[in-house]
Amino acid sequence: MTHSAESAERHLLDPTVRADGDAVDQLLHRDFVEIGRSGRLWTRAEMIEALLADPEVSGEPEDMTVHEFASGCVLVTYTLDGIRRSSVWIRKAGRWQVRFHQGTPIAAHG
Repeated sequence: MTHSAESAERHLLDPTVRADGDAVDQLLHRDFVEIGRSGRLWTRAEMIEALLADPEVSGEPEDMTVHEFASGCVLVTYTLDGIRRSSVWIRKAGRWQVRFHQGTPIAAHG
């Protein structure tokens, strides 16, 4: 069974959703922050602006898993385009919103 936070994560990866400011506004928690793959800290406003400017996503998420910490709080992890991604989603008033996201490049082995 697919967890609704997983569905919300997949929805947020949809370029048509990412290009819709109202849709993104609904999915990002008011206190959202992101640590990008470069280590940069992104605010909610900066992330919304960045998604609207470049909504495209390359590739499909792989190995998506959901780890429930408590009722209404989950960690969604997956790999996309050589980046290991982690998102903390919280459910408030029946709606899932992403509170935190981090992207970490996968180190080459060898």
